[in-house]
Amino acid sequence: MSSIVKRLILVLLAFCTLASVALFTFAHQNLSRAHAAPSLQSASPSVSVYFGSDNDAFYALTADEGFLRWTYQYQQGGNTWSPTVVVNGVIYFEVANSSSTAIVSLRTDGSKRWIYQFPPQTVGRNALAVANGLVYFAVDSTVSNSALYALNAKGGSVAWTHSARANNSFGNPVVDNGMVYVAELPNSGSTNTPRLDALNASDGSVIWTQVLTSSPRTNLAAANGVIYFGGSDSSLYAIKETDGLVLWHSPVDGGPISTPGVGNGIIYYAAANYHVTAVNATDGSLVWDYLIGQAFAPTVSPAIYMTSNWTRVYIGSLNRNMYAFNASSGALVWKTKIGTQITTTASIKNGIVHVGLQNGTLRTLNTTNGVQRWFYHTNGSIYTSSPPALY
Repeated sequence: MSSIVKRLILVLLAFCTLASVALFTFAHQNLSRAHAAPSLQSASPSVSVYFGSDNDAFYALTADEGFLRWTYQYQQGGNTWSPTVVVNGVIYFEVANSSSTAIVSLRTDGSKRWIYQFPPQTVGRNALAVANGLVYFAVDSTVSNSALYALNAKGGSVAWTHSARANNSFGNPVVDNGMVYVAELPNSGSTNTPRLDALNASDGSVIWTQVLTSSPRTNLAAANGVIYFGGSDSSLYAIKETDGLVLWHSPVDGGPISTPGVGNGIIYYAAANYHVTAVNATDGSLVWDYLIGQAFAPTVSPAIYMTSNWTRVYIGSLNRNMYAFNASSGALVWKTKIGTQITTTASIKNGIVHVGLQNGTLRTLNTTNGVQRWFYHTNGSIYTSSPPALY
């Protein structure tokens, strides 16, 4: 065999070896990315997803690929986390365990800004609102009246408090147009009537209080000068922000079991009779509904996502499916089997649906077709930290 032929054979063998290594590396990287996201290896991302797991950790991942940026731990032992709020690059959430409850504020690199510890013998309602440079949340007490708190967002000091009537507790507040709206609910065994309070967001002074004929069974939603909630009489209520008077109430599909969503003049909700329901925001008349056929968890609400070409509504069910609907017609766009019951509300940004699962996984899907992208497993449960925050 000539030396030229021998050299050609050696070159071909070397090329085949390099190609095999490259092919293996490419396949291995794709396999790991498709299953569980590793730690971040590159510069800080433009968008992150923030959420807590009951494995005692709060997470920050890159939203597009699921790389771990950092984790934060409040205390060891049974931490539960509220939905996260991110405003002007600052993270806020409520965290609780068997020994304490607190509001925590972090920077987007995971470093601590401040922590506000709740007074002794008090607990929170697992939610907060941030607006006007203040953090608003409700506090229940075993030794005194429940109260609504406002903290200064900059340093965590108390700006003002507003006490509930005796034997009443506050629901979670919502802030709109410089006002704080909060339901005041009778405690178990109380003969008090439910009320809706409107407070000045800056100082907590009472603007008006209205007695409600139906006790709110969902959180409040606010949009376009109207407060919406699901009532205990299985109806959706619309209340004027200016004076608390009822604009209308609608019993369509048994009303919402969770916080309604508002978009493009339509109210969307998970209905008591197993439908995803859309009603007109002006009078509560039915626009469309879609029968899921199984109950929704009371922690699941519709997520509305708009692009320049379309608007869609996304929601998960206890039947283990994630759904996407045309927001105007209710036509089913896609349905994806997740493999576990969905008990949280999704967050959506840049064409990606992010949803936390009770098996401890944060899972993502494409908004256009429901194809699953990446998932990140926390070895805990993601339930109370719903929806995750995207910033």
